[in-house]
Amino acid sequence: MCYNNECNIAIESCIDGVASTVFAKGKMKKTPYGVRYDYVLDGDACSLTVNENEAVQSRRGEQNIRMIFRKGLTTECNLASGGFSGIFTVFTEELKFTQAPVAVLFISYTLGDQKMQLKFSAENINQG
Repeated sequence: MCYNNECNIAIESCIDGVASTVFAKGKMKKTPYGVRYDYVLDGDACSLTVNENEAVQSRRGEQNIRMIFRKGLTTECNLASGGFSGIFTVFTEELKFTQAPVAVLFISYTLGDQKMQLKFSAENINQG
């Protein structure tokens, strides 16, 4: 694992069948609540905290988002961008997290009427 080390992060998303991938450098840190990944996307500060029960995604900057994912449950997504803000429901169908040799989080969820899949992976840059 790359606790407190730099990681290469890849985020693959598929929204209603349309796929995209973004890459970032980040850091992984062990916390009392699980594992936290901190990184920057499009100038916004992002963090993802994952444990065996849930994943919490936040983004602060031009876009402000806070999403909580819990398998089999409906939770809320808080979104603010420009002059728009709102709360949407998120139903998490699937949530899987593995940590070795590369940390991978897979989430399948529904936000409003959109079906989404997200694969977040973090690999230690200094791995031998």
